Amino acid sequence: MSQVGFLQKIKLFLGTKQIDPLPVTRAEALYHTILQASRNPVLYGQYGVEDSIDGRFDCLCLFQSLVMRRLTGRQEQLGKLSQDLFDAMFADMDMTLREMGVGDMGVGKRVKFMSEAYMGRLAAYDNALNQDGNQALEQAIQRNLFRDGEVEGRVAELTEEVREITKRLDEVKDDDFLEKDIDLSLFQVASLASDS
Repeated sequence: MSQVGFLQKIKLFLGTKQIDPLPVTRAEALYHTILQASRNPVLYGQYGVEDSIDGRFDCLCLFQSLVMRRLTGRQEQLGKLSQDLFDAMFADMDMTLREMGVGDMGVGKRVKFMSEAYMGRLAAYDNALNQDGNQALEQAIQRNLFRDGEVEGRVAELTEEVREITKRLDEVKDDDFLEKDIDLSLFQVASLASDS
């Protein structure tokens, strides 16, 4: 969690309104956009991702992976932003676990496990997106978001959406990542027509 979020919680707890928030870093702002995108109800209600802690983590990993993939291999400042984005995500994971009541000894182990799981997903999505066709990407989404069939989901449709998001991210100028807030609409997934 960012310092801003932490100060906001203290402010609410204390009931004061005099505390001005600290500036948010570029990586924290980008992470919060990714986090917001990963909570889109359409992902859970229509595409079938399980609306649980695990399902939400899986969606966050997907969107975070798409952004980090976009930042990789670019100018040095984007490499630093990518590292800062990773750090922002796992600082938030650390804070979230603590808020859930996980003790100091357990937090480190869980964050390590989550970071390893994330890195595996990042590699799987990157590899799949570098291949022609959708088969590898469908397999990665099936394995990571729908847990190899444990959760029934709309894999083919979500795969197409992920390809579209990847294209939109590729169209963002490098300098825009460094100087502007990235618009949430880049991560928009289309609502599916209701089954009749």
